[in-house]
Amino acid sequence: MKVFVGICNSQKWLPDKFVWSLMSIATIGEVLMSRGTHPWDVVRNNQLINEFLKTDADVFVKMDIDQEYPPGYFLKMLPLVEHYKVIGPLIYDRWQAGGFVPLAFRYHNYPKLEKYDISGLSGVHAIPYTHTNNFYAREVLKNLKPPYYEAFLRPDGLDRANHVDFTFLDKIKAAGYSIFCNLDVVVKHIADMPIGKDEHEIFNRYRISGLVGA
Repeated sequence: MKVFVGICNSQKWLPDKFVWSLMSIATIGEVLMSRGTHPWDVVRNNQLINEFLKTDADVFVKMDIDQEYPPGYFLKMLPLVEHYKVIGPLIYDRWQAGGFVPLAFRYHNYPKLEKYDISGLSGVHAIPYTHTNNFYAREVLKNLKPPYYEAFLRPDGLDRANHVDFTFLDKIKAAGYSIFCNLDVVVKHIADMPIGKDEHEIFNRYRISGLVGA
């Protein structure tokens, strides 16, 4: 199996946690790698898919540099691609609205999202909308027409009218494929945040309650 790894990296640096996450690539055989550097995510993602389709690789793997992948990531995920065709890990997003968000959703009507309840679940499940940092069998992307990722504006031009990941997943489902998530493989977003008075007070409340160390 030949694997194409598309890394989204418009920055001029790589977090050390991401670099160490790549160690498991060495165990999977023949690998092609490409780096998407365009500042706009839509163009970056389309460039990587175009590059993949010009090769003879069997699987496309999309990765962001602001994520930390668990040990053995490729060994755990690659064997599932032949059967599921489109499968990703459970990815947790950055701190939002008072909590870390598992990226699993039932439907989207941008900007409104309905969470998919994954509580108590394990293993592989079909989930309507996930992150698009997935493993894709070649046939899936060959059956899509470019542009793969698209961004639309509201009629007034003041905001986006769609979520680019979910629009992409809609195209995959329209082509007859389901989106699967391996809930046993968890990927973390690498998140830095500014610390000020509000954050300090929140931390102290948790420290006093014993939920975090001093």
